[in-house]
Amino acid sequence: MRRIKRLKWTLHKTYLRVFATFAILFTIIVTVFSLYLVQIFSMSAREEIDQAAQTQLGQIVENTKFTLYKLRLYGMRMYEDETVQGWFTDYDDPQLLVRLNDSIKKYISSEPFIYKIDLISASGKRVWTSREAMFDYSEFYDQALLQEIVEGSEPYLRFSRHDYQLESYIKLAVRAIGLKKPEGYLIMLLDQKLFERYVMQSNDQSLVQIIITDPSGNPIIGEVPENLAQAIPDKSQDETGTFGWENGEQKWTVRYSKIDPEGWTVYQFTPWEMWKSKVSHLRNMILLSAGGMFLLTLFFVFWISRRTYLPFSDLVGLLHKNEGRHDDAIRDKAEYELIRSGIRKLVVQVEQMDQSIKSSQHIIREDLLRQWVQNGNLPELTLVSLRQLTPIAGARRLRLAVVRIESYPSFEEEYTYYSRRLLKYAMGNIVEETMRNRRITAASIDFKDDHLVVLMADPTDDGESRAALAEAKENVSLYLNINCVCAFSTTFTDSFDLNAIYRDVLEISYIKFLTGEEKIYGHSDRQSLLGKSSEDIPNDLIKTLIQTVNKGDEAETAKVMDDIFQWLRQLPFEECKFHLARLMYEIAKSFLQTDTLQNWQGINLKLEQYGSLNEVNEWLREEIQVVQEKVKKPGREKRKEDVAASVVNFVNQNLHNPVLSIEDIGLHIGLSPNYVRTIFRDTLQVSLSDFILVQRIEKAKQLLHSTEWPVSQIVDAAGFQAKSHFFTAFKKATGMTPKQFRETTEELN
Repeated sequence: MRRIKRLKWTLHKTYLRVFATFAILFTIIVTVFSLYLVQIFSMSAREEIDQAAQTQLGQIVENTKFTLYKLRLYGMRMYEDETVQGWFTDYDDPQLLVRLNDSIKKYISSEPFIYKIDLISASGKRVWTSREAMFDYSEFYDQALLQEIVEGSEPYLRFSRHDYQLESYIKLAVRAIGLKKPEGYLIMLLDQKLFERYVMQSNDQSLVQIIITDPSGNPIIGEVPENLAQAIPDKSQDETGTFGWENGEQKWTVRYSKIDPEGWTVYQFTPWEMWKSKVSHLRNMILLSAGGMFLLTLFFVFWISRRTYLPFSDLVGLLHKNEGRHDDAIRDKAEYELIRSGIRKLVVQVEQMDQSIKSSQHIIREDLLRQWVQNGNLPELTLVSLRQLTPIAGARRLRLAVVRIESYPSFEEEYTYYSRRLLKYAMGNIVEETMRNRRITAASIDFKDDHLVVLMADPTDDGESRAALAEAKENVSLYLNINCVCAFSTTFTDSFDLNAIYRDVLEISYIKFLTGEEKIYGHSDRQSLLGKSSEDIPNDLIKTLIQTVNKGDEAETAKVMDDIFQWLRQLPFEECKFHLARLMYEIAKSFLQTDTLQNWQGINLKLEQYGSLNEVNEWLREEIQVVQEKVKKPGREKRKEDVAASVVNFVNQNLHNPVLSIEDIGLHIGLSPNYVRTIFRDTLQVSLSDFILVQRIEKAKQLLHSTEWPVSQIVDAAGFQAKSHFFTAFKKATGMTPKQFRETTEELN
């Protein structure tokens, strides 16, 4: 029983299971692949054999044509020789016979295929041979040859087969052209075996057989089997072709081709065993190689799996000793399940920690730039960190621009919160890309809900910056169908108060509410518009008006309006008109989030519609009353989820502000603080103050993980008012001090 359990435990080891899995997988793959290779190479071998045989047949045909043509010309040349022609008429001249013998021997010696030459004199009825002597017709030993020639049954200048005393020759008869009874004949007999060996490329070791037949199917070279002789007339009608032929148990592939002008047909016989033996040899080599590779692969897989996974088996053994020594249920589990269950808590904790602190360099860069703009300046350590992330922070001169969305309440109503974030992200990319195309280094910052802030490093003159912003505005309108107002500052160094410059440029962007002009606004526009009077509306009156409208206090608002218009009645007409525009400009800046002020663009033209200050007073009170109603109770279009999302976004963008309050958030969104607090708790099931604290802790964890900043710098970046408060809150949330947290994350990474 113990041995069975031990064997079962051994089979549960991961490296054996991995080895068995890969062994089965490789067996299937190698088997299928080997069979596939055998099939492919079998087809390739047969095609190669067919191509080689076809090439050989073509060479045989061409060699035969060329050799027969050369021998035919050679025979005609011998026939035209003067000694041969002289012998036909003067066959008894001894001197002529000597010359004839010498001449014929020279011809024969220069052409190895010629076996012998016979000359026949028709007038003298004599036969002269190059190998014997001269004979009378009646004494000539080859009467069959003599009869064929004399009777004229032999075709002119055509090679044919001639058999004599169990020997076969190739015969060519040459005679004079145009004479019914020529004076003589020249008979050329070729050595058939020599011709077959060198012209037909045939040998005893070759499995390929060559047969040549005349037009009647009679063999010229080789012997035609009887059953093949019957099949040849039906299967060799074309000039060339291929057909199959069986001779008993043996199968052949027969290829043939015609030879002109003899009308011969060359047959090439290739046995199937020829390519089958090659394929069998190739198949055996492939299977043998595949088997060897398979065994080597199995050995390698076993070695790799044992080396890789045996430590896991050892680890599982330790888990068994420590936790499941007597638990059979644990022993029955696979090793990976035991390991996973043993470290699950650690993995979950590490994953949660890693997910909570991961942040891209882009997010850190934008957050630091946003702090820079909101605070006006940064601590030296933070500024050094920012210079490592973007060249903007190290530029000698800067320019700040604001790209603000027009008719933002309509934009807010049309898109959800997350769609608006994506569109603003796209706006920032378009602006940066436009600047980059003009060789201007720029960085966009998602700043509040309705606008972006763009910082440009080492900018060119005002005209170039104005043109770049105009192009960016046009591209945003073209690609996103969003109308924007753009304003920019003069150049400044990084020692300036960036927040003051930002607020100044943001105010410049609101000038369009007064003029209604489509242009890129700059500092000169603000000076020309707002510098027309030496006396301004008292600032305390404007601030009081904004506060009372925001609180929804209608009685107090009416009282402040009375004071303002009482002051305006004491001014000359032009200055009164100018300060009315200024008043509406300040109101528009403060309550841009509502959709009641969108028809205020071109306010100077709007004021021309009224004939008296009292009419303007009455109209303006009505507009402010609508704004107060919006602040008290937002319309139905203001979805709770969007309000909560806007709060979350504003909090995340202003975490560095240690005095961030619900009043700041309500003023930003355009809603009363109590309403914002209620909506946030109902939507996210957490109080706003607790949420802000949690976000500060998460940001601190993120910076501890992704930067090497000192703790004091992280305290400022996360918005804690004091180190003591930070340490207390951080340890309560994580169970570790900031130093311990940083060391732990470094070890895990």
